[in-house]
Amino acid sequence: DGNGKLGLVEFNVLWNRIRNYLSIFRKFDLDKSGSISAYELRLALEAAGYRLNKRLHELLITRYAEPDLALDFDSFVCCLVRLETMF
Repeated sequence: DGNGKLGLVEFNVLWNRIRNYLSIFRKFDLDKSGSISAYELRLALEAAGYRLNKRLHELLITRYAEPDLALDFDSFVCCLVRLETMF
């Protein structure tokens, strides 16, 4: 509601989104390493409803991935929150 505080309803919405993100992350962490590769990220983003062009996908990898091009769950959540905000 823009008051700078997280109310009960807002927390519930956030919690449900994080649970959904975790489900998607686990599904596409194919090797169960605790991180997803750039390829796995593309699949996970599509499962979350985001069909991105190659350039935007590369920008997300550059911003959120580690030097080995993998994203942990925290980075994945940050990426999805940013995409939700943009769309």
